[in-house]
Amino acid sequence: MRLLQLSDLHFGRNAIAAYTAAVARRIASKRYDAVVLVGDLTQRNFRAQFAEARAFIDAAREHAKVLVVPGNHDVAWWWKPVGLGLTWPMYRGYRKWISDDLEPTLHLPGVTMVGLNSCHGIQPYTLTTRPRDLSVVGALRAEQWAKAKSAFAMAPAGDLKVLVFHHNLLCGDLSARWGLASRADGIGDALGTGADLVLNGHDHQTRIEAVEIGPRRMVVSHSTTLSTRTRGGLPAAFQEIEVEAKELRVRACTWDAQEGDFTPRQDRIFPR
Repeated sequence: MRLLQLSDLHFGRNAIAAYTAAVARRIASKRYDAVVLVGDLTQRNFRAQFAEARAFIDAAREHAKVLVVPGNHDVAWWWKPVGLGLTWPMYRGYRKWISDDLEPTLHLPGVTMVGLNSCHGIQPYTLTTRPRDLSVVGALRAEQWAKAKSAFAMAPAGDLKVLVFHHNLLCGDLSARWGLASRADGIGDALGTGADLVLNGHDHQTRIEAVEIGPRRMVVSHSTTLSTRTRGGLPAAFQEIEVEAKELRVRACTWDAQEGDFTPRQDRIFPR
């Protein structure tokens, strides 16, 4: 089973057409069983940007299964700041153009994927002591973690359990920022769901790590952006994930300007 992890496409003025075209060619070659889009499809929540994202998703669905969750740029948080106002307009564009399901699941042979919506805008439970976190930081509530735990508990024996949400679970190496308002507590929450693999984006930096707490081990894969907004001037990249009976391989593929395509840069292999 082979998965493609993409994040932060940011359709709009920051998107790089050569990057998305190269990825589209790879998907069309039918090398992936599923494409996982980890949020921030748009740059500014505009209709035209959602339309571009929808066209990309529709093309991908011709060749693979697709699971997609929203990112903070896909949510019109200003409709309900600090819990005051209306909830439904926050997700109106995403629901109209992308999906009415903000927390989809996907079942493939040997793989169970659960998507969660970490993008709630500015709510009392997303506030931190850092003003820069306003509308940027994410959150997952207790009932969302419980939903994922329940879904994984019902997965077939031996399935790789994959948890998908937009905000980075681990603190960014370059940004020094946590993606979730719960900060390091989110790691224990994610482990508690029974997830074997967590797919995130948001921080615009590739990171592939194994996290262990007690007897539980979980692989975390943060993918970077396919736009001009890469962290630290690093090249755009995505992850390919190969699921085998006894091992999990996560491969970072980065943009090579000379080749005009993405090329493998790093393989991390983890026993199952």
